[in-house]
Amino acid sequence: MRLYLFMALILALLLFYLYFRYQKERDLMQIGRYLAVMGIAVFFTYISKMIIVHKPIFIIHLALLILSWIGVFYYLFRDRLIWWFLLAPSGTTLFFIFEALFFRENG
Repeated sequence: MRLYLFMALILALLLFYLYFRYQKERDLMQIGRYLAVMGIAVFFTYISKMIIVHKPIFIIHLALLILSWIGVFYYLFRDRLIWWFLLAPSGTTLFFIFEALFFRENG
């Protein structure tokens, strides 16, 4: 429960930051890019609820998820997007999907 509140607080602070940045720059395309990058990171964070079933994959996914959020903050504050930081959790997500499709125990 505390983790969800912490995550909601971080997202609220990021949205306030984007709002103030929009008020200063008035560049809607840039704010849209920021929101898209945040959406990708939130998606990988949400996927981690399914990956928790397999603990070793989940631990690696959490490490890559932290790297992804570091990439989001780096992009927001330095305006330089590092794609492999942002998409790092996709490897564990694809591995989990591959494992679920081809290595099921019940048929």
